[in-house]
Amino acid sequence: MNLKERLVSHGYDNIDILLIDEEKNQETVPGISLNKVTDLEYKLYLEPDSLKYDLDKDNPYFTARQKSEEGASKEVKGFILEW
Repeated sequence: MNLKERLVSHGYDNIDILLIDEEKNQETVPGISLNKVTDLEYKLYLEPDSLKYDLDKDNPYFTARQKSEEGASKEVKGFILEW
C-alpha cells in the first residue's frame, strides 16, 4: 500500500505535511488534497521502498529517504497535519 492509500485508509483527505530532515531543516508542503494526487511519493521526492509508517498515534508521521535534485538522498520525517 502506498503513502496516499495508507493516509486515505486512516481517514485523511486534505492534509499539510511538515517535513523535517536529519539536519533539522523544516519544510511544509501545504494543501495536499489526496483525492487529486496520483503519486504522493513522487510529489514529495520520496523513495517508496524506504517508507515506514506510524499513523496510529496522536501525532501521525512517516519516515523515508528523500531524493534531492542533485541525486543525493536524506532521511526525513513527515508529520501529517490535518485541515
